Amino acid sequence: MSSQSPLRPDPMPLREALRGLRFLLRRGGETLAETIPIETLPKPAADLAGAVLREVEGIARSMDALASGFVQSVLGGAEPQSVTLDELNAGQGGAAQFGAAVYVALRSVLRRVGAPGVFVSESAARSAWGEGRKTDAATLTVNLMDARVVRGPTAEEAALVPGSALEPVAIFAVLLWLQSTRSEEENEEALHAAADLAVALAPDVARACADRDTAAIAELYDRYAAHV
Repeated sequence: MSSQSPLRPDPMPLREALRGLRFLLRRGGETLAETIPIETLPKPAADLAGAVLREVEGIARSMDALASGFVQSVLGGAEPQSVTLDELNAGQGGAAQFGAAVYVALRSVLRRVGAPGVFVSESAARSAWGEGRKTDAATLTVNLMDARVVRGPTAEEAALVPGSALEPVAIFAVLLWLQSTRSEEENEEALHAAADLAVALAPDVARACADRDTAAIAELYDRYAAHV
């Protein structure tokens, strides 16, 4: 009998599915509350609409309660780690590590810029890494946009950045941060600095990303990475 342990299944698809469910429940409850004028409905319809809203809100709360315990260990991604792009390019399992790092960092950046309700796809981040282990920041920026790693932004959620620029600015911030050298203690502060810098550069970042101009994106990284 072989002494090798069986290969464990990749938990990422389950994480993605649970995150998607949580996103849909939250967004669905918000949409219902915004679109159903319960106070103007006749009593039977108002009672039914109220019951539906309470049911959706109850499921969402249950999902959050689960996420604080067992499911949180499956969902993963609490704090960004101090991994750098150079380390990811030099190591094994780059796609999986990159996907996890981008997911956590993007969530943090989106909260920073006032868009916490946007969905981030870890599987899209993995696919953006590609087959090759050596991947530059500008190419990854375009790949992440093409893979739609950020999904569901609305104008209302783009508090600090115009809606059309929210996705490229958030992605640029994360890749800028991944190119910085920082300790674990400096990690969160560096990510916030990268987000603030990306917001300040929003017009240039949005233009270069819209054109898929990797040379212009690389020039921005070269110019500002040292400032994070």
